[in-house]
Amino acid sequence: MERNKEFIDNIELDETDAKPSKHPDYHNTSGLDQETVKNEYQEVQGKPQSGKVSDTNVYPMSSTPRGMAMIINNGAFQPQSGFNPRHGSDVDVQKLANLFQYLGFAVLVKQDLAQAEIMESIDDFKQQFEETIVDMCIVCIMSHGSGGNLVDIQGYEIDVEEEILKKFYNTQCPALQGKPKLFLLQYCRGGELDLGVEVPSEFRDALPVDKLKLQRISKLPAVTDFLIANSTVPGFVSNRNMKYGTWFFQCLVEVFKENAKHMDIRDMFDQITRVLNEKESNDSSRRKQTFEVTNRGFYKKLYFNPDEVLDEEYGNDEEYKNDDDTVSDKEEQIKKGFKKRVREAWKALVN
Repeated sequence: MERNKEFIDNIELDETDAKPSKHPDYHNTSGLDQETVKNEYQEVQGKPQSGKVSDTNVYPMSSTPRGMAMIINNGAFQPQSGFNPRHGSDVDVQKLANLFQYLGFAVLVKQDLAQAEIMESIDDFKQQFEETIVDMCIVCIMSHGSGGNLVDIQGYEIDVEEEILKKFYNTQCPALQGKPKLFLLQYCRGGELDLGVEVPSEFRDALPVDKLKLQRISKLPAVTDFLIANSTVPGFVSNRNMKYGTWFFQCLVEVFKENAKHMDIRDMFDQITRVLNEKESNDSSRRKQTFEVTNRGFYKKLYFNPDEVLDEEYGNDEEYKNDDDTVSDKEEQIKKGFKKRVREAWKALVN
Protein backbone atom coordinates (compact mmCIF):
# COMPACT_ATOMS: atom_id res chain seq x y z
CA MET A 1 0.00 0.00 0.00
CA GLU A 2 1.31 3.41 -0.93
CA ARG A 3 2.15 5.48 2.14
CA ASN A 4 0.43 8.85 2.57
CA LYS A 5 2.83 11.50 1.25
CA GLU A 6 2.30 13.74 4.28
CA PHE A 7 3.46 10.92 6.55
CA ILE A 8 6.94 10.95 4.97
CA ASP A 9 8.37 14.43 5.45
CA ASN A 10 10.79 15.99 3.00
CA ILE A 11 14.36 15.54 4.27
CA GLU A 12 15.18 19.16 3.44
CA LEU A 13 12.26 20.46 5.50
CA ASP A 14 12.65 18.39 8.68
CA GLU A 15 14.27 20.03 11.68
CA THR A 16 14.53 19.44 15.42
CA ASP A 17 13.65 21.82 18.23
CA ALA A 18 17.15 21.62 19.71
CA LYS A 19 20.05 24.06 19.86
CA PRO A 20 22.08 24.34 16.61
CA SER A 21 25.84 24.37 16.35
CA LYS A 22 26.05 28.02 15.31
CA HIS A 23 24.28 31.25 16.18
CA PRO A 24 21.57 32.34 13.72
CA ASP A 25 20.41 35.77 12.73
CA TYR A 26 17.20 36.97 14.30
CA HIS A 27 14.16 36.23 12.16
CA ASN A 28 10.46 36.76 12.72
CA THR A 29 8.90 33.47 11.59
CA SER A 30 5.40 34.21 12.82
CA GLY A 31 2.67 34.52 10.23
CA LEU A 32 0.50 36.41 12.75
CA ASP A 33 0.90 40.10 13.54
CA GLN A 34 2.11 40.61 17.12
CA GLU A 35 -0.27 43.48 17.87
CA THR A 36 -3.16 41.60 16.34
CA VAL A 37 -2.95 38.58 18.62
CA LYS A 38 -1.66 40.21 21.81
CA ASN A 39 -3.99 39.76 24.77
CA GLU A 40 -6.98 38.98 22.56
CA TYR A 41 -9.21 35.91 22.54
CA GLN A 42 -11.25 34.11 19.95
CA GLU A 43 -14.81 33.57 21.16
CA VAL A 44 -16.69 30.66 19.73
CA GLN A 45 -20.40 30.21 20.32
CA GLY A 46 -21.57 26.65 20.88
CA LYS A 47 -24.73 24.95 22.09
CA PRO A 48 -24.45 22.40 24.92
CA GLN A 49 -24.98 18.85 23.78
CA SER A 50 -26.85 16.33 25.86
CA GLY A 51 -26.23 12.66 26.49
CA LYS A 52 -22.73 12.34 27.88
CA VAL A 53 -22.38 15.25 30.29
CA SER A 54 -24.82 13.91 32.89
CA ASP A 55 -22.63 10.88 33.61
CA THR A 56 -20.70 11.26 36.87
CA ASN A 57 -17.77 9.48 35.22
CA VAL A 58 -17.60 12.04 32.41
CA TYR A 59 -16.26 15.58 32.68
CA PRO A 60 -19.01 18.13 31.92
CA MET A 61 -18.39 19.87 28.60
CA SER A 62 -21.41 22.08 27.98
CA SER A 63 -20.38 25.65 28.83
CA THR A 64 -20.25 28.42 26.23
CA PRO A 65 -17.46 28.65 25.36
CA ARG A 66 -16.46 25.07 26.25
CA GLY A 67 -13.25 26.37 27.77
CA MET A 68 -10.32 28.70 27.27
CA ALA A 69 -7.14 27.78 25.44
CA MET A 70 -3.83 29.65 25.33
CA ILE A 71 -1.20 29.02 22.66
CA ILE A 72 2.32 30.30 23.31
CA ASN A 73 4.60 29.92 20.31
CA ASN A 74 8.26 30.92 20.30
CA GLY A 75 9.31 30.88 16.67
CA ALA A 76 11.75 33.79 16.39
CA PHE A 77 14.80 33.66 18.67
CA GLN A 78 17.22 36.47 19.41
CA PRO A 79 20.81 36.05 18.11
CA GLN A 80 22.34 35.71 21.57
CA SER A 81 20.07 32.76 22.33
CA GLY A 82 22.04 30.43 20.03
CA PHE A 83 18.80 28.96 18.65
CA ASN A 84 17.60 28.94 15.06
CA PRO A 85 14.13 30.18 14.06
CA ARG A 86 11.47 27.47 14.30
CA HIS A 87 10.32 27.58 10.68
CA GLY A 88 6.91 25.99 10.31
CA SER A 89 5.73 26.79 13.84
CA ASP A 90 3.25 29.29 12.40
CA VAL A 91 1.48 26.36 10.74
CA ASP A 92 1.03 24.73 14.14
CA VAL A 93 -0.40 27.96 15.59
CA GLN A 94 -2.92 28.33 12.80
CA LYS A 95 -4.03 24.70 12.80
CA LEU A 96 -4.28 24.51 16.60
CA ALA A 97 -6.26 27.76 16.78
CA ASN A 98 -8.54 26.34 14.10
CA LEU A 99 -8.94 23.09 16.05
CA PHE A 100 -9.64 24.74 19.40
CA GLN A 101 -12.19 27.04 17.79
CA TYR A 102 -13.87 24.03 16.20
CA LEU A 103 -14.00 22.40 19.65
CA GLY A 104 -15.75 25.49 21.01
CA PHE A 105 -12.91 27.16 22.93
CA ALA A 106 -12.00 30.81 23.31
CA VAL A 107 -8.40 31.06 22.09
CA LEU A 108 -5.57 33.32 23.15
CA VAL A 109 -2.43 33.39 20.98
CA LYS A 110 0.94 34.68 22.22
CA GLN A 111 4.06 34.89 20.06
CA ASP A 112 7.81 35.09 20.73
CA LEU A 113 7.99 35.73 24.47
CA ALA A 114 10.84 36.19 26.93
CA GLN A 115 10.75 34.39 30.27
CA ALA A 116 9.05 37.19 32.21
CA GLU A 117 6.45 37.59 29.47
CA ILE A 118 5.67 33.86 29.54
CA MET A 119 5.17 33.95 33.31
CA GLU A 120 2.96 37.04 33.06
CA SER A 121 0.90 35.45 30.29
CA ILE A 122 0.39 32.30 32.37
CA ASP A 123 -0.72 34.32 35.41
CA ASP A 124 -3.10 36.48 33.37
CA PHE A 125 -4.58 33.43 31.67
CA LYS A 126 -5.10 31.64 34.97
CA GLN A 127 -6.87 34.70 36.35
CA GLN A 128 -9.49 34.51 33.60
CA PHE A 129 -10.89 31.32 35.14
CA GLU A 130 -11.66 33.27 38.29
CA GLU A 131 -13.75 35.69 36.22
CA THR A 132 -15.33 33.41 33.59
CA ILE A 133 -16.92 30.03 34.34
CA VAL A 134 -16.02 27.43 31.72
CA ASP A 135 -15.55 23.66 31.73
CA MET A 136 -11.93 23.17 30.62
CA CYS A 137 -8.46 24.70 30.36
CA ILE A 138 -5.92 24.08 27.59
CA VAL A 139 -2.35 25.42 27.63
CA CYS A 140 -0.18 24.81 24.56
CA ILE A 141 3.48 25.88 24.57
CA MET A 142 5.86 25.51 21.62
CA SER A 143 9.53 26.44 21.66
CA HIS A 144 13.06 25.06 21.59
CA GLY A 145 14.30 23.00 24.52
CA SER A 146 17.61 22.68 26.35
CA GLY A 147 18.61 20.31 29.11
CA GLY A 148 15.07 18.98 29.29
CA ASN A 149 13.67 22.47 29.88
CA LEU A 150 11.71 24.93 27.76
CA VAL A 151 13.65 27.99 26.55
CA ASP A 152 12.47 31.54 25.86
CA ILE A 153 13.43 33.65 22.83
CA GLN A 154 16.59 34.80 24.64
CA GLY A 155 17.73 31.24 25.36
CA TYR A 156 16.90 31.24 29.07
CA GLU A 157 15.61 27.94 30.43
CA ILE A 158 12.22 27.55 32.11
CA ASP A 159 11.35 24.62 34.38
CA VAL A 160 7.87 23.76 33.10
CA GLU A 161 7.00 21.63 36.11
CA GLU A 162 7.94 24.18 38.77
CA GLU A 163 7.17 27.44 36.96
CA ILE A 164 4.08 26.59 34.91
CA LEU A 165 2.28 23.35 35.78
CA LYS A 166 2.20 23.95 39.53
CA LYS A 167 0.36 27.23 38.99
CA PHE A 168 -2.69 25.17 37.95
CA TYR A 169 -2.68 22.77 40.90
CA ASN A 170 -5.83 22.73 43.03
CA THR A 171 -4.01 24.55 45.81
CA GLN A 172 -3.08 27.45 43.51
CA CYS A 173 -6.02 27.55 41.10
CA PRO A 174 -9.30 26.89 42.96
CA ALA A 175 -11.39 27.95 39.96
CA LEU A 176 -10.23 24.86 38.05
CA GLN A 177 -10.71 22.33 40.82
CA GLY A 178 -12.39 19.24 39.41
CA LYS A 179 -12.12 20.54 35.85
CA PRO A 180 -9.95 18.99 33.11
CA LYS A 181 -6.65 20.71 32.37
CA LEU A 182 -4.78 19.76 29.19
CA PHE A 183 -1.16 20.79 28.59
CA LEU A 184 0.39 20.31 25.15
CA LEU A 185 4.15 20.82 25.25
CA GLN A 186 6.28 20.95 22.10
CA TYR A 187 10.04 21.22 22.65
CA CYS A 188 13.12 19.01 22.63
CA ARG A 189 13.83 17.20 25.90
CA GLY A 190 17.37 16.18 24.98
CA GLY A 191 19.69 15.80 22.01
CA GLU A 192 19.27 12.15 21.11
CA LEU A 193 17.76 11.23 17.74
CA ASP A 194 15.20 8.44 17.63
CA LEU A 195 16.47 6.23 14.81
CA GLY A 196 14.01 3.44 15.50
CA VAL A 197 14.83 -0.27 15.38
CA GLU A 198 15.39 -2.63 12.48
CA VAL A 199 13.03 -5.35 13.71
CA PRO A 200 9.37 -4.42 12.98
CA SER A 201 6.91 -4.90 15.82
CA GLU A 202 3.15 -4.60 16.18
CA PHE A 203 1.58 -1.87 18.21
CA ARG A 204 1.08 -3.06 21.79
CA ASP A 205 -2.19 -2.13 23.42
CA ALA A 206 -2.03 -0.73 26.91
CA LEU A 207 -2.33 -3.24 29.69
CA PRO A 208 -5.79 -3.40 31.25
CA VAL A 209 -6.16 -1.32 34.35
CA ASP A 210 -8.73 -1.94 37.07
CA LYS A 211 -11.43 0.67 37.23
CA LEU A 212 -10.79 3.32 39.83
CA LYS A 213 -13.17 2.93 42.76
CA LEU A 214 -13.94 6.35 44.11
CA GLN A 215 -15.20 6.93 47.60
CA ARG A 216 -16.78 10.07 48.88
CA ILE A 217 -14.07 12.25 50.40
CA SER A 218 -14.08 15.57 52.20
CA LYS A 219 -11.28 17.19 50.23
CA LEU A 220 -9.37 16.96 46.95
CA PRO A 221 -5.74 15.95 46.48
CA ALA A 222 -3.42 18.83 45.59
CA VAL A 223 -3.15 17.63 41.98
CA THR A 224 -6.08 16.26 39.97
CA ASP A 225 -7.58 16.36 36.49
CA PHE A 226 -4.26 16.91 34.66
CA LEU A 227 -3.32 15.50 31.26
CA ILE A 228 0.17 16.54 30.12
CA ALA A 229 1.20 15.63 26.58
CA ASN A 230 4.86 16.11 25.67
CA SER A 231 5.79 15.94 22.00
CA THR A 232 8.73 13.67 22.78
CA VAL A 233 10.14 11.56 25.61
CA PRO A 234 12.96 12.63 27.98
CA GLY A 235 16.36 12.77 26.29
CA PHE A 236 15.10 12.95 22.71
CA VAL A 237 14.62 15.69 20.14
CA SER A 238 11.24 16.70 18.76
CA ASN A 239 10.81 16.85 14.97
CA ARG A 240 9.33 19.73 12.98
CA ASN A 241 8.62 20.09 9.28
CA MET A 242 9.06 23.61 7.88
CA LYS A 243 6.04 23.25 5.61
CA TYR A 244 3.55 21.24 7.65
CA GLY A 245 4.61 22.01 11.23
CA THR A 246 5.67 19.69 14.04
CA TRP A 247 5.07 15.98 13.70
CA PHE A 248 3.22 15.84 17.02
CA PHE A 249 0.71 18.54 16.17
CA GLN A 250 0.22 17.25 12.62
CA CYS A 251 -0.99 13.98 14.16
CA LEU A 252 -2.94 15.58 17.02
CA VAL A 253 -4.92 17.92 14.77
CA GLU A 254 -5.72 15.11 12.33
CA VAL A 255 -6.95 12.73 15.05
CA PHE A 256 -8.91 15.33 17.02
CA LYS A 257 -10.64 16.67 13.92
CA GLU A 258 -11.74 13.17 12.89
CA ASN A 259 -12.75 11.82 16.30
CA ALA A 260 -13.59 14.62 18.78
CA LYS A 261 -17.32 14.23 18.14
CA HIS A 262 -17.47 10.69 19.48
CA MET A 263 -14.18 9.64 21.12
CA ASP A 264 -12.79 10.18 24.62
CA ILE A 265 -9.61 12.27 24.79
CA ARG A 266 -7.43 9.44 26.08
CA ASP A 267 -8.63 7.13 23.33
CA MET A 268 -7.69 9.89 20.89
CA PHE A 269 -4.20 10.04 22.39
CA ASP A 270 -3.92 6.28 21.83
CA GLN A 271 -4.84 6.90 18.20
CA ILE A 272 -2.26 9.70 17.96
CA THR A 273 0.36 7.20 19.13
CA ARG A 274 -0.56 4.88 16.27
CA VAL A 275 -0.46 7.70 13.71
CA LEU A 276 2.84 9.14 14.98
CA ASN A 277 4.40 5.67 14.94
CA GLU A 278 3.87 5.64 11.16
CA LYS A 279 5.76 8.89 10.58
CA GLU A 280 9.44 8.91 9.68
CA SER A 281 11.93 11.20 8.00
CA ASN A 282 12.70 10.57 4.34
CA ASP A 283 16.44 10.21 4.81
CA SER A 284 18.70 7.21 5.26
CA SER A 285 18.26 7.21 9.04
CA ARG A 286 14.43 7.09 8.78
CA ARG A 287 14.13 9.14 11.97
CA LYS A 288 11.18 8.39 14.29
CA GLN A 289 9.46 10.03 17.28
CA THR A 290 7.49 8.98 20.36
CA PHE A 291 5.33 11.33 22.40
CA GLU A 292 4.37 11.00 26.05
CA VAL A 293 1.14 11.54 27.98
CA THR A 294 1.19 11.91 31.76
CA ASN A 295 -2.03 11.40 33.72
CA ARG A 296 -2.30 13.14 37.09
CA GLY A 297 -5.65 12.29 38.59
CA PHE A 298 -7.48 12.56 35.27
CA TYR A 299 -9.98 9.81 36.08
CA LYS A 300 -13.07 10.67 34.04
CA LYS A 301 -13.90 10.42 30.38
CA LEU A 302 -13.71 13.64 28.38
CA TYR A 303 -15.75 14.26 25.23
CA PHE A 304 -15.31 17.67 23.62
CA ASN A 305 -18.88 17.75 22.24
CA PRO A 306 -18.07 20.14 19.37
CA ASP A 307 -21.10 21.95 18.02
CA GLU A 308 -22.23 20.69 14.62
CA VAL A 309 -22.67 24.23 13.32
CA LEU A 310 -18.95 24.88 13.75
CA ASP A 311 -17.91 21.93 11.60
CA GLU A 312 -18.19 23.69 8.24
CA GLU A 313 -16.68 26.98 9.44
CA TYR A 314 -13.63 25.62 11.25
CA GLY A 315 -13.25 22.05 10.01
CA ASN A 316 -11.16 22.70 6.89
CA ASP A 317 -7.40 23.18 7.15
CA GLU A 318 -6.67 23.45 3.45
CA GLU A 319 -6.25 27.23 3.55
CA TYR A 320 -3.48 26.87 6.11
CA LYS A 321 -1.18 25.01 3.76
CA ASN A 322 1.69 26.82 2.07
CA ASP A 323 2.37 25.47 -1.41
CA ASP A 324 6.02 26.61 -1.38
CA ASP A 325 8.75 24.18 -0.35
CA THR A 326 10.05 26.60 2.27
CA VAL A 327 8.37 28.83 4.82
CA SER A 328 8.77 32.53 4.05
CA ASP A 329 9.00 34.94 6.98
CA LYS A 330 6.45 37.36 5.50
CA GLU A 331 4.51 35.32 2.97
CA GLU A 332 2.87 32.69 5.16
CA GLN A 333 -0.77 32.11 4.37
CA ILE A 334 -3.39 32.73 7.04
CA LYS A 335 -6.98 31.57 6.92
CA LYS A 336 -9.30 34.29 5.65
CA GLY A 337 -10.89 36.21 8.51
CA PHE A 338 -8.60 34.77 11.19
CA LYS A 339 -7.06 38.10 12.25
CA LYS A 340 -10.45 39.79 12.39
CA ARG A 341 -11.89 37.08 14.65
CA VAL A 342 -8.87 37.27 16.96
CA ARG A 343 -9.09 41.07 17.21
CA GLU A 344 -12.73 40.92 18.31
CA ALA A 345 -12.45 37.84 20.50
CA TRP A 346 -11.44 38.77 24.01
CA LYS A 347 -13.51 41.98 23.96
CA ALA A 348 -16.61 39.96 23.13
CA LEU A 349 -15.89 37.34 25.79
CA VAL A 350 -15.51 39.70 28.74
CA ASN A 351 -18.33 42.11 27.84
